[in-house]
Amino acid sequence: MKFGSAYLASAALGAATMVAAPAVAQSQTEQTDWTQRITMSDQGGHIMGNPLAKHRLTEYMSYTCNHCANFEAESHDPLKSGFVNKGHVSFEVRNLVLNPIDLTAAMLARCGGRTKFFGNHRALLIAQESWVKTFQSSSPKVMKSLSEGTVPERLKKIAKAADFYGLMKKRGYSNGQVDACLSDKSAQDAILGMTKYATQTLKLSSTPSFTLNDKPVDKVHSWARLRPTLVALAE
Repeated sequence: MKFGSAYLASAALGAATMVAAPAVAQSQTEQTDWTQRITMSDQGGHIMGNPLAKHRLTEYMSYTCNHCANFEAESHDPLKSGFVNKGHVSFEVRNLVLNPIDLTAAMLARCGGRTKFFGNHRALLIAQESWVKTFQSSSPKVMKSLSEGTVPERLKKIAKAADFYGLMKKRGYSNGQVDACLSDKSAQDAILGMTKYATQTLKLSSTPSFTLNDKPVDKVHSWARLRPTLVALAE
């Protein structure tokens, strides 16, 4: 994603030089850090960057997808510094959930509002290998129990099994706040709505998948394959 001045020799102009210098410094200080601008799309995704960026990159991802975790690890710094922060590319994350475990993580990523999303998102993906192994090693009886009860009850059981409560506690959330987020029907509807749009309208079948200005980027599912496309974008 794609995302001087000269010293004046004349003593008579010295005062003008001193007046101009603070203005330059102020301009540099006030330069927008677009990576800190987080907004929401109509679909319910979280957008990092200039809301009026010329190019809009969107990732459709799953929290149980190891390729999505790899994309986060590999793209995190270069995507922000090389593209988003320049202001001509925005980066949106949307959900394409694959299973109830994925839905649980997606609900928690949204916990705390839009400004907390990208931090939660990254924390969940960094720890993915550990919590995924928990489910891979669970007995059939345990896995069956995770599908019993109301939706909020199931999500809470999954969160407990994955120790998402512990992960979110490190990010400043109490158990009560986590439970409230897992019971948020509007958040659940937004996540499932994005998934439906990805699979039924865009016909996406794997994660991560990307769109650029709302058009799918064909056969690109990694940072290595995506980066050349972003480099070629006009600023």
